[in-house]
Parts: sequence; C-alpha cells; structure tokens
Amino acid sequence: MPEVTVRQLADDVGIPVDRLLVQLDQAGIKVSEADTITESQKMDLLTHLQKSHGRRGRLGAAEPKKITLKRKTHSELKVPGGAGQIKTVSVETRKKRTYVKRTPSGEEEAQTRREQERQEAARAQQQAQEEARRRAEQQAQEEARRRAEQQAQE
Repeated sequence: MPEVTVRQLADDVGIPVDRLLVQLDQAGIKVSEADTITESQKMDLLTHLQKSHGRRGRLGAAEPKKITLKRKTHSELKVPGGAGQIKTVSVETRKKRTYVKRTPSGEEEAQTRREQERQEAARAQQQAQEEARRRAEQQAQEEARRRAEQQAQE
C-alpha cells in the first residue's frame, strides 16, 4: 500500500487531523500534517491505540472469557421388540461443556503474596549476609594494617 499523508489518513479514518496528530504524538511518532506515514508507523499507531484501549498489543481478537465445547456421539441400541424380534434404535447424545476463565481467587492471591514475601525475605537475608561479610573483611583489613603499623614501629 502506498504511503499516505497525515491528512489523507485522517480523512480515511474519519477523524480530525488534529486528533490524529495528538494520537501519533502519544504513540511516539513525530510527524506534521504534510508528512507521509509509512506502514510501520501505522502499525505502531495501531498497537499504541490497542494498548491504550485495553488490549494487550495483539492484532487479533481479544482472548475469550469462556469457551463452550459441543460434542455429539452417535450410537445404536438393540432393543427387543415384540414377537422375538430385535429392533435397532439410533441414539444421539449431545454434551455441552463451558469453561470459564477464572480470575485469581482470594486464596490464590494470598498464596502469591506469601511467595513474594518469602522471596523478599530471602533477598534481605542474602543482602544482610553480604553486608556482614563485607564488614568482616574491612575489620580484618583494618586489623592487618594496625598490626603492620605496630610491627613497623617496633
């Protein structure tokens, strides 16, 4: 598709040029009214608008909140009929199963929070150990320097 100017794109989309310029600026695309817009700049603008309106930057449809599966099975049953005859009956079984995407419940959130707190505590403990090690090294160096000075004076 050929490159178009900002004015042409605004006319095609059906919005005022000023509004399109503001949206382009928010998307990080610096252009003026007479400049041309490439396809990559259009895609950057589209991605920015989708992110700002709640989508996750995907170009496809939004992820569904629930999925419904419909299944059919066909089988035949042999049923005894009158006078010793066997009658065959076709049976169709329909199953409908709906799966709903769950949001994290309170218990799951609490478990996630506890895990994060454990990780933070482990980091703090590691930092404290490193700080204690550094202090011990500094004290050892100071002690060695003092001993060297005392030996030099004697």
